[in-house]
Amino acid sequence: MFWVFLSICWSEAPAGFSNMESVQKEVKTYLSQRATLSCEVSDSKTEVKWYKDGKLLTSSKGAHMESKGKTRELVIEKVEKKDAGEYTCEAGTEKLVFKLQLTGKFILNITCCQWITTYLYKVLKISSSF
Repeated sequence: MFWVFLSICWSEAPAGFSNMESVQKEVKTYLSQRATLSCEVSDSKTEVKWYKDGKLLTSSKGAHMESKGKTRELVIEKVEKKDAGEYTCEAGTEKLVFKLQLTGKFILNITCCQWITTYLYKVLKISSSF
C-alpha cells in the first residue's frame, strides 16, 4: 500500500505597484494650492504607507490618504513651505519616491492690492465700484 500526499500551496501576488515607470515622481505646485501624489497598486486590497522625509505620515487636517480601487493618493490640501520635500509610498517591499517642489509665488499680496486700489481711486479718480 502506498500513501501519496499532495500539498497545494496558494500564494498571493506580492503587494506592489503596477505603474512604477509611468507615475509622476516630480510634482510641482504653488503655495496654498492642493497637491496630490498618486500611484497604482497591483491589487485593490493592497495597503500602502506614506512617508515624508523618512517619517511615517498619518491623516491630519492638512493632508489625508485616499484609496480608490487600485489608486492610492496622498492629498495635501493647502501646500505650505514645510510640505516641500521627499515623499515615499511603500507597498509591501516596493517603494516609490516622489519629490514635491514649490514653484514661484501664487499668493496675491493683499497690501499691494490695497495700494493699487487707493492709487486708482485717489490719483486717477477712478470709481471705487469695481
